[in-house]
Amino acid sequence: MKLPKKIFNIKIFTILALTIVSLQLILLKTGYFSNDADNKEYAEIQHPLEDKKTIKDGVVVDNKKDKKDITEKVFEKNTKKQKKISKKNKDNYYTIGDMVQVPNRLKPVKIQAPPKGMDIDNIDLTPDYINNNGLNEPFKDYVVFYPQHQDDEVLWAGSVIRDAINRRGASHVFIALVSSGTGHKMFKTEQFKGMSDIEKAEYRNREFISSCLSLGIPKENIIFIYKKRDDWKTDFNLEKEFAIEMENKYKSVTHFTHSYKYDDHFMHRANGETLYKLWQNGQIKDLRFYLKPFLVKYVDASTNTLNIYSASSKTDYDMIRRACQAYKYTNVEKRRAGIGYKTDGLSFNSLVYDKNEKSYVIIQSNKTKG
Repeated sequence: MKLPKKIFNIKIFTILALTIVSLQLILLKTGYFSNDADNKEYAEIQHPLEDKKTIKDGVVVDNKKDKKDITEKVFEKNTKKQKKISKKNKDNYYTIGDMVQVPNRLKPVKIQAPPKGMDIDNIDLTPDYINNNGLNEPFKDYVVFYPQHQDDEVLWAGSVIRDAINRRGASHVFIALVSSGTGHKMFKTEQFKGMSDIEKAEYRNREFISSCLSLGIPKENIIFIYKKRDDWKTDFNLEKEFAIEMENKYKSVTHFTHSYKYDDHFMHRANGETLYKLWQNGQIKDLRFYLKPFLVKYVDASTNTLNIYSASSKTDYDMIRRACQAYKYTNVEKRRAGIGYKTDGLSFNSLVYDKNEKSYVIIQSNKTKG
């Protein structure tokens, strides 16, 4: 018996709908629709230098990954996965800790954004004057910071830099910039159209130099590692060479850089991995990692010691605040565009709104597991 056309169409529609739903379920199960940025394993996160499409023989050949490439969901996912593995093995040790209160993870850092209408120009606070910086691991005789980009030095290490200068003297503290920063999304705007990479880099460098001077770094101690190349490409081999040179020259050196593991920016981790390998091989002896505050809670407390640095005086607070303002200042004639602040104003405002302008550093206790 032949089915009426209407019933036949409904039957066909139902079969198609069920087929589509089934396919969607299969694709969801296989992770087809998931964001790649939310599926990275820690093994991949920790080894950006192995991404040959982006970094070839230590040289950045593609700036597309000069950005935040993973979300906080990644850290949560890896943490939960490690907890599951640990419990299955009846192991009390959680590599990253888990998402509930356990003793193996560092305590979360509370970050407070300022009220609407308040920013680095009108926020002016006084620190507590409770100086606990002396409880931190002492610096060696010389201290070197390796920010990947212009602004990383003040955002993540401002109070560390001030404390190093207070304790070791400005002449013993260096800031060595690793990248020209030309992969920045701001350079895709009309304002920078037709400029060479060198011209773009100098826009960011004017902000960087002003920031470093505001922090109290002597001009001769502001180093541009990437300028050793004619093309100004980011070359992690040059960072490696510079670190070894400083280690051999001064003997007693503390090196500070980004974490190779607890950072959401691809190039930050590549920077950290470069120096981490030197430390593993014994080519540098004292390596420490500065962190973004929101990532502190994912750090394995059983293999890392947290050092918290604060502005120890009103002078320190004001110097860090002025360093932040260097990234907001705009002046067409002086070729200043406020690039740093335009892209991450919240981080600058939050830092200055913290009256102690805290910086967070981890010191890894062993060379194999962080």
